Amino acid sequence: MKSLTSGMARAATLLLILTLLSGCTLIKTGVALMHSRDAFVASKTNPDVRYLAGTSPEIAEQVTNRVAAAVKEGRGTVEKAHGAKFTHAPQIYICHADCFTRYVPVTVNEPAAQFGDSIFLNIDALLKREARGALPLEYILTHELTHLLLYQVAGPIAYARVPAWFREGIAQQVAQGAGASEFVTKPEAARMLLDGKHFDPAEVGSMLVNRTASSYKLTTPMFYRQALMFVDFLKASNPVAFDKALHDIVSGKDFHDSFKSAYGASIVSYWPAFIASITSLTVQPNTP
Repeated sequence: MKSLTSGMARAATLLLILTLLSGCTLIKTGVALMHSRDAFVASKTNPDVRYLAGTSPEIAEQVTNRVAAAVKEGRGTVEKAHGAKFTHAPQIYICHADCFTRYVPVTVNEPAAQFGDSIFLNIDALLKREARGALPLEYILTHELTHLLLYQVAGPIAYARVPAWFREGIAQQVAQGAGASEFVTKPEAARMLLDGKHFDPAEVGSMLVNRTASSYKLTTPMFYRQALMFVDFLKASNPVAFDKALHDIVSGKDFHDSFKSAYGASIVSYWPAFIASITSLTVQPNTP
């Protein structure tokens, strides 16, 4: 029964997405959604975490054990930050890069993705990130859990209408910067922001078009770092209002209306103060 219910849910998700996408994106998404997940093996310690061993069974099992052990803490961190709870246990799928791209319409370099009501983790990309000195994969899990909680509680339509820059900014904030911002410094991002090369804070999320890094001709790490900096600024400006706005967004209310109601002003009105606050970051220290 659980397998049937899961299949029906994926079919419903597919139907929704197919009505909104076109061309190559539609094909990739449709194919990914229709792949059976029956071959995934449940973790011995957490049946909601599943994996495919692939060509490196030992490594796959090691990563799976780490993820299974981290889910409870990650859920707690995300629920506390949002003041809301997951509607049901997160379903997590883990496999190597070649498998990952069959189930998620992204590139082999992506370490993880929240895709519909599931999270997929790319073993190869996660371990490469750690080798580069990025935050451990447990933080990436928290990042994706942040996306998933919003998706579950707000619902897929309200979730899609939250601007991508905020979804990524809040996910990194909760996950202590994990995602991509580790590879771009604050001074680097500040210089781009001051040069006018940044996302649009007035962006209205949409199920049809939700602008991401490439839309603004930014790299993904730069887009993530800028988003995190602005979200951090908004929270520091008024923590109580920020928590209220986030609660309303998670409840499925309009993104910009939620901020205006909580802060008494539009989110765009905070942009000039944010830009002014980062000016000092570009100042180079005196060198001998």
